[in-house]
Amino acid sequence: MNHDEWLARADVYALDALDGEELREFEAHLAAGCSPCETRLRETREALTLVPQSLVPVPPPPEVKSRLLARLPSKPVRPETKRRPGWLWWWTSATAVAAAAIIILGWSLIHTRQTLDKLEGQVSGLQTALADRDEALRLLSDPQARLIRLAGLSPSPAASAQLVWNPVTRQGFLLTAGLPIPPSDKAYELWAIAGNEPVPAGVFRVDRGGRAIVRLPNLPGGKTFDKFAVTLEPAAGVEKPSGAMHLLGSA
Repeated sequence: MNHDEWLARADVYALDALDGEELREFEAHLAAGCSPCETRLRETREALTLVPQSLVPVPPPPEVKSRLLARLPSKPVRPETKRRPGWLWWWTSATAVAAAAIIILGWSLIHTRQTLDKLEGQVSGLQTALADRDEALRLLSDPQARLIRLAGLSPSPAASAQLVWNPVTRQGFLLTAGLPIPPSDKAYELWAIAGNEPVPAGVFRVDRGGRAIVRLPNLPGGKTFDKFAVTLEPAAGVEKPSGAMHLLGSA
């Protein structure tokens, strides 16, 4: 569970409004010694104590007071049967509304933080994609760069890819299209092949269109890579190809 949710539960707990499984989970969380939640609980209780003091009592209209006086019995009323005045009921309701507002505000802040975190992740992803695109264009403009086409094989005949490869600087980018989305425990792996020796060149996943942009790592020197291939492997990648080959191209 996100710790912001524990903090939100602390606000609800301060109002004695948690019950059931949520109550048991939160009390177990407190018992485990969570200092931030203990601090939030103390601060929320202190804030709730100050709420009534911050509210300005509003006296009831004169006609309300007259009706209340008219209903009072002529004989003294024992304390245990005495009704609470209307203004006291109003005061209690206002306190409850203010407390509820604190809870709503807490949940709203959590939702806002989660939304901002999600947007920051999307912006970061877009910035990385733009940087990769610009680097690929720069690499493609180098006269020593080659454009290698990789064709789809039997596991995904509709797939294709283009590899921008500079054999001098050993820099490159792979751009794919049409690859099937792999299972969650699988990923595609690019291989740079020197003769019969495959060298790992990057693990990647694809979007719904089977597209991906893969920046090649620094490949070892002293080797002439004449082929490039893409296989489907375990998600963490492997040192030697073991899965089905989906793409293959020659330099």
